Amino acid sequence: MPLGVPKVPHQYFEGEDAIWVDLYNKLYEERFLFLAKPLDDEIGNQLVSMMIYLTLDDINRDQFLFIHCTGGSVIPGIALYDTMQYIPPEIHTTVIGIAASMGSLILTGGRPGKRIAFPSATVMLHQPASTYADGMSRVCIQNDNDVAIIKEQIVDIYIETTKQKDKFIIWNELDRDRFMSAEQTLEYGIVDIIMDKEMVPPWLKMKWGPRKQNNWSKITRDEVSEFIDRNDAAPHVNGQMA
Repeated sequence: MPLGVPKVPHQYFEGEDAIWVDLYNKLYEERFLFLAKPLDDEIGNQLVSMMIYLTLDDINRDQFLFIHCTGGSVIPGIALYDTMQYIPPEIHTTVIGIAASMGSLILTGGRPGKRIAFPSATVMLHQPASTYADGMSRVCIQNDNDVAIIKEQIVDIYIETTKQKDKFIIWNELDRDRFMSAEQTLEYGIVDIIMDKEMVPPWLKMKWGPRKQNNWSKITRDEVSEFIDRNDAAPHVNGQMA
């Protein structure tokens, strides 16, 4: 007999009685997000919308994305990566099993200094596929030139976010499956930290618990303007932030 999704007590605001909620709803409320299956349009849209909602709920609170992903579609992956770069909260990424293909791209898209690999984690680099599936339909990238354009986007992302700055090397590495251990991933620059038993995980350092009031009211025009001004002042290269 299936057990279903466990329920846990959760208190939204101080002074309120705790209620029983699904475990995943509790985790989402506390900014824990999960990419635990191949990335497709549905999963990508869910994560993007959740990140935006949590940003509106509290613009200053970090979000934590745990990754155990064997790959997936290129377009939803790039959409999720871009969302992670342009929302104000810092995104901590952690690979807890494998981050392959699009999973590795999402992993490296976390805030620099806050990208973590568990000791037994595996990361795999891989070139973008020429097709991606959405339910029963199949959308085809029209020709090799389209694939090359998307591949160049991915190469540029790895150049920007890792220690590997040779475009030719990354381009060639994406032509085959490149598996890396946690130590190799750290050396490559996809992650910044390898978790160990002596380390206090960053999500345990945050202050959790019921809030004093609804955080929707805490987003001020000054905070939004400050974020916009900060992005406008940042150096740009080829129309993208440097």
